[in-house]
Amino acid sequence: MRPEAVGLPLNEAPREIPPDALEAAPQKAPQKALGRTESVCPMCLEVLPAAFFRRGDEIFLERSCPKHGLFSEVVWRGEPDFEKWRRPKSPAAGVKVHRPHERGCPHDCGLCPEHAQHPCTVLLEITSRCDLGCPVCYAGSGGAASQDVDTEVLVESLKRIRSEAGPVVLQISGGEPSLHPDLARIVAAARVLFPAVQLNTNGLSLAKDPKLAMELRRAGLSWAFLQFDSLNDETLKVLRGRPLADLKKAAVANLEKAGQPTVLVPTVAKGLNDSELGDLVRYALERPMVRGIHLQPMTSSGRNHLSPSKSRLTLPELLVLLAAQTGGAVNPKEAFPPGCEHERCSFHLRFRRLNGKLVAAPGRKPSEGPPPKAADKPSPPEETAANRDRAVDIILRSWSPGGLPAPQGAAPLIPMAAPRPKDAFDEFLEKAARESFSITAMAFQDSWTADLARLRGCCVHVFNPPDRFVPFCAMNLTTADGRGLYRS
Repeated sequence: MRPEAVGLPLNEAPREIPPDALEAAPQKAPQKALGRTESVCPMCLEVLPAAFFRRGDEIFLERSCPKHGLFSEVVWRGEPDFEKWRRPKSPAAGVKVHRPHERGCPHDCGLCPEHAQHPCTVLLEITSRCDLGCPVCYAGSGGAASQDVDTEVLVESLKRIRSEAGPVVLQISGGEPSLHPDLARIVAAARVLFPAVQLNTNGLSLAKDPKLAMELRRAGLSWAFLQFDSLNDETLKVLRGRPLADLKKAAVANLEKAGQPTVLVPTVAKGLNDSELGDLVRYALERPMVRGIHLQPMTSSGRNHLSPSKSRLTLPELLVLLAAQTGGAVNPKEAFPPGCEHERCSFHLRFRRLNGKLVAAPGRKPSEGPPPKAADKPSPPEETAANRDRAVDIILRSWSPGGLPAPQGAAPLIPMAAPRPKDAFDEFLEKAARESFSITAMAFQDSWTADLARLRGCCVHVFNPPDRFVPFCAMNLTTADGRGLYRS
């Protein structure tokens, strides 16, 4: 399939977008707004009043910039209904405020006093180097000035994250983190401080070096978060610039041999690989160490800086596609809004796997929508904080191998306790983990869909030394011509 068929740019320098490339705003008077928020202008990132409008089965986010005009972008299509998909929350105590309120969200991230949610996951970027140059990279990794972060700086960052954010899930990211020469030692250091450590990787190093997966497993890696868009080389040429199917499968095989839990992470583009979701689910179910699939609909950030309206997939569309391609094993009515991040950010479905098939998890029942109390009033701050802790616990139970070994094999950067022998309860957890399978999706925001109410409720933060915690979607926010708000 040609890249232009799904609106994907090739690797190229940022360029000015002609006026006729922007989405034309409807000329007729809009109907009554479904809700109001704040957004940004895709051209200059100035904060603007915004509102949601329904047109047929689509929901659009609209705002008008005095300099650049009116912008309208689809954010929701179909069922579950936008107005019923609700789980309002009151702010929970977050990390220490490091930036004063000056220009307001999203320009004061670090965090500023407006931020309303404690992180459940913190990303630590250990290198900006990358061995791919993906046309859709949200971070634009792998530039000429790319380099590794000094290991001692990373150790201090780990301590700072633990001190301020608490026992969060720590994601080691990049660039491509497997290129860092001290990766195993960094994993071992992180496992001393955090309940779970995940590696966000394209898998190429894991495919080429069978020993690496075992080294990371012994260091205490909880799971690999593996970029895995397709089993089809033609699809991968469009999304990643190269035919990578065999390398991706080799990475999964090497992780499997090492006993390393893995989550497949496809970037999904409408008209490109949205017909392959069922194939990816079936592939994952045949591999016991693959604990789930985490779908990420394509966004317009980094190198992919054009409006992706034609290729944008919303959360309801993903649920419908999954249901159709799994023979109904995925039931959209069993999906609920998240309890940690903002309600419109994600969905989570849990299953048991039995003989390579999806089976409803015990106690799970279809529903016509979220629990009634979710639409009545916001949860109190203490419940919001508890939901954050519960989200971490669910991630651990869904994706971890059960009784994780203490880090071993890599020289520790931080003193650690003696390993605890495995007991019967550990074996029970391992069996439950082997049978567990999750399908999740996270709809990241870009400058076209930015909803500052969502951003203020973000619980996935990127740590920028010495003290900044920047919400993930703010960190990767890019103008329509490719200029980043926080990334140069």
